Amino acid sequence: MRTFLCIPISERHREFLAHTAMRIRSMTHMRASWVPQDNYHITLRFLGDMDPSLIVDLDRCCRDVAARIGPFECTLDRIGAFPSPDRARVIWVGGALSPSFERLAHKLSSGLSELGFPPTKRESVIHATLARIKDRPDPVLPEVISQLSPIQPLSVVIDRMVLMESTLTAQGSAYTPLFTKPLGGTG
Repeated sequence: MRTFLCIPISERHREFLAHTAMRIRSMTHMRASWVPQDNYHITLRFLGDMDPSLIVDLDRCCRDVAARIGPFECTLDRIGAFPSPDRARVIWVGGALSPSFERLAHKLSSGLSELGFPPTKRESVIHATLARIKDRPDPVLPEVISQLSPIQPLSVVIDRMVLMESTLTAQGSAYTPLFTKPLGGTG
């Protein structure tokens, strides 16, 4: 099963992200897979193909991490691209990593490494993916990103993490929540 850990985003924020994606899409011409509005989230950690027998241990790990970190907020205030706007493979809306988010990611990484998940390189921004570019980015993309960024700041409440299963379909990825852990809670 293909899985990832994420932070859900409110419907109001997903609507704003969809509007932003539509603006970028209307100003560019490139082959890209645009994330459906219902699938917007902030990725904590992509776990990839995972043996379903690990879910019990993963549930315990996430519960332990979530219990030690209270809810916090982060701000999404700009549009960007990985690895860079002129060589974009991913277009995102994001913001600076807060100390609380870095602490959550670090504790989660430590717990996951004990379960055999190798460490990953953390991005320098917290982000929600808008699109994955299939070929080459439109040469105007850097200018479009510069024009549209910064965006109206979105204050995102980070109060839980969710383990999602991602199933690839002809229509794109379908996400199924497997468990939710409230931050600062015992769930």
